[in-house]
Amino acid sequence: MRRWLVVACMAIAPAAARADTPPSVWDRAKDPAVGETYRLHVEAQRRATQADSDMGAIERRYVPEGQSSAMRARVMLERSKAESSPDPRLRFDLGFVYLILAKTEDRSLYPRAAEVLQGALAMAPDHPLAERGWRALSEACGHTGDHDCEKKAYTEVLRREVEERARATPTLNLAEVEMHLGNLPEAIEGYREALRLASRGLSPETGPLAVWGLAVALDRSGDRLGAEREARFAIDLERSMGLETTGQRVSVLLHTTGVFFVPDYEVTWYEGVGAAALAKAPQQTAAEAARLWQISERMFGLYVRGAEQSYELRRRLREAKPASERGPEVAPDRWLELAKVRLAAAKGEREKAEKRRGREPAPKPSARDVDPDVQL
Repeated sequence: MRRWLVVACMAIAPAAARADTPPSVWDRAKDPAVGETYRLHVEAQRRATQADSDMGAIERRYVPEGQSSAMRARVMLERSKAESSPDPRLRFDLGFVYLILAKTEDRSLYPRAAEVLQGALAMAPDHPLAERGWRALSEACGHTGDHDCEKKAYTEVLRREVEERARATPTLNLAEVEMHLGNLPEAIEGYREALRLASRGLSPETGPLAVWGLAVALDRSGDRLGAEREARFAIDLERSMGLETTGQRVSVLLHTTGVFFVPDYEVTWYEGVGAAALAKAPQQTAAEAARLWQISERMFGLYVRGAEQSYELRRRLREAKPASERGPEVAPDRWLELAKVRLAAAKGEREKAEKRRGREPAPKPSARDVDPDVQL
């Protein structure tokens, strides 16, 4: 589970503005092309700003010709060979535009965004746009499942970010990466740090998300009681925010636009732990416990099915390549076997709750049930 970072808004930040001053007469005399490069950079920023003024709330606008502003910026930059430009600003611009388009129009552009941003950062690691570049790279790599790249990017973001409140979301996301890499002690420590930072009040959503992540990390480390305690806390935090669930979900926040999961089926583990935690609450009736265990069972079943299908797809894609291009063997989902254990446990608890439900006395009828003339 990751939260989007505000990364690709192209409006010039104060630090970047110092590097975005128009070229002087002497600059133009030394390199006549520098003026055209600068104009392209400014125009790319203008169009990308129009396409996406806030990465946390995507706003898509269209020019009269029907193409999005970000798409027009992409065409301009690609025609100018921005990816190989000697001016790092154009490389950053192209990476930001690819990321905007990946989020709004074409998910297949995430790998291209990562590739271009890595090139820009390698060329100009100390450029004023580099901080935004690392944030954008962390998200692009997160969507491609490249956890090593993602970890490096979040580490750089945190190294450069000095304000505590602004460190909460990248700390949360880095903890998620550590969990994907199997580093559960580091993940647990990271989620707790993210919760501490979130208490500074910058974003009300980061705290509950950190608690959700902590619940799953504890569950995967074998601390089921701790996991259930944290999951109930996360649900209570959501309810205090006015987020109430219905149907087959126990969380609203995990399904909001600003949160994404890679792989997609990862969210079902969070839901499974949350439903199990609620089912074990002492005040639950047998009927309600059976319903919640059924949700937990369904969610862990979806996780198992998603993990198995993902593994099979990746294995087939690898086998379809020439032997010289296949690379290492495809590994199954790290948590698949544990998910099967959780699935079996939820099924057993659901069956026991259903038996208790059969022995549970029927609820007493209310006055409304006894006398149809009774009005509230």
